[in-house]
Amino acid sequence: MGKTPGDGHDVAVIGAGAAGLACASDLVRAGLRVRLVEAEDSVGGRIRTDRVAGFTTDRGFQVFNTSYPQVRRRLDLRGLFLRPFTPGVLVHTDRGRLRLTDPTRRPRDGIALLGSGWVKPRDLLAFGALSGRAVLAPASRVRARPDGTTRTALADAGFSEDFVETFFRPFLSGVFLEDSLETSARFFHLVWRSMLRGTLCLPRDGIGAVPEQLAAGLPPGVLRTSSPPARAPPRASCPASHRPRAGPSRRSTTPSTARPCPSPPCWSTPAAGS
Repeated sequence: MGKTPGDGHDVAVIGAGAAGLACASDLVRAGLRVRLVEAEDSVGGRIRTDRVAGFTTDRGFQVFNTSYPQVRRRLDLRGLFLRPFTPGVLVHTDRGRLRLTDPTRRPRDGIALLGSGWVKPRDLLAFGALSGRAVLAPASRVRARPDGTTRTALADAGFSEDFVETFFRPFLSGVFLEDSLETSARFFHLVWRSMLRGTLCLPRDGIGAVPEQLAAGLPPGVLRTSSPPARAPPRASCPASHRPRAGPSRRSTTPSTARPCPSPPCWSTPAAGS
């Protein structure tokens, strides 16, 4: 941090994806002069939506969960015109496709599954108990639980191995990006809790509406698109006396405690034409 030469800004944020937009917003709110640069012609990074032959098409798999704390803090959900999905999944089995829905919202659907021969009563009861605890228990209690693997947590919850292999392992493989269910049980419970407490949906105009709304909340002049950052020169060493001094908290350093480094600056933009 420090004034970027020639433009009068305190901070340069590179990349206007969701993280860059949130970072720029927080820095502006803290009273700093911010320049946010994005190489592409629009914001969003991987969270983008295209219009193809009259269709709204998201890039990659996208889903929006209303229960995330940062979502409620930063976004106007009504302004996104959210369109919810049915709270459940389609499970592909030897008996065909079966719909497994959220038992806390559609308990009758779960009872109907007993006639399919796929879901055993023990699995349906375990599914209802797991989901009920996830909805009611505070996050602090979830974090305080002894940890282990997700697979162990599911076995301890009373699920049969067949149900875990048919439903949980394929489903959670797409969430955790690993198919052995070795992910932290605490993390699994927090993710499961967020899925049940929120609504999985998409904005009417596609997932790209989310970064567009974040960008619209920035003051004029902060964001520059189609502006790939120039290659920075090797970073010069900065004397310890010129680095930000730790404030009262070990977790953060406030801008007011930072001392500017004398010329030549510790961070500088490349010279014209480089």
